Amino acid sequence: MKKILAVLAVFGMATLASFAESGEADAPFDRGVGKMNSVFIPKGYIGAGVSFSYKTYEFGQGQNDVGYSMLFSLLSGIRAEAYTLGVAPTISYFIADNFSVGGRFDYSRTQLDLGNLGLTVGDLASFQIQDYHFLKNGYSGALTGRYYMPIANSKRIAMFGELRLGFELGESVAYTSNNGVNSGTFQTIYGGDLTIVPGLCIFATDEVAVEVAVGILGLDYQYVKQQTNLVEESVRQQSGANFKINPLSISLGLSFYLPVVKEKSVAKVQPKPSAAPKKAVTKKQPVSKKQPAAKSKKSNKKGGK
Repeated sequence: MKKILAVLAVFGMATLASFAESGEADAPFDRGVGKMNSVFIPKGYIGAGVSFSYKTYEFGQGQNDVGYSMLFSLLSGIRAEAYTLGVAPTISYFIADNFSVGGRFDYSRTQLDLGNLGLTVGDLASFQIQDYHFLKNGYSGALTGRYYMPIANSKRIAMFGELRLGFELGESVAYTSNNGVNSGTFQTIYGGDLTIVPGLCIFATDEVAVEVAVGILGLDYQYVKQQTNLVEESVRQQSGANFKINPLSISLGLSFYLPVVKEKSVAKVQPKPSAAPKKAVTKKQPVSKKQPAAKSKKSNKKGGK
């Protein structure tokens, strides 16, 4: 026991000594978040694009088909056709490097034609639904803010995070037909949401990029007013928050990024004024000083002698 205590004491003293020698604590690890200096899309660019989605579903449409079964034959005899369609044009302007603000418009359409559906719960109960039809048209718009984060300072691939503040208006009708008589419910839908949408942007050329996005976090509110057989009316409201990947919100789009073209005023080139001819500078010759007359006479006399 004494040996163990002695070893712990020596270890503690060595640790304290190492801290004393260092004199100061180690600096915290810096991941460089917020210090990115790579420009993926510069300020002044305009982005425009469109995303498109289309899906079809068919159950029990084969020749001599007895109907599709699923959920351990809980649902059986399914004969149905359905499709979903979505189109979303977008436009944005880069007010700073890698950051844009803009808007988007979404149109969606869903249609279901159910010929037959059987539900069987053992020997307890069973029933069938026939000639059921559903149609929904949705219109929505959103204001967007998006920030791009280049991967390894790349100029071609970047992740982005987009914040959307949107509103929704939609109409749907669901009805059944029985001996040519239709009965059903008509709905008017109002809603709004605040959503965070991450995604990936890959440039195929200098101006064209392919983008993939998926909504994972959002707050939403919806108000639904329905009318059944044009007589009975009811209202439903719902609101909530979610943090999950919604497979129905995955979108694939094509975008174009172009710089804003500024017209430059062409200045008229005026001819430079011709330089004035330089005046010839006449150098003044030094004036020879006249010698005194007396000296000149003496020189003449000397010459005569």
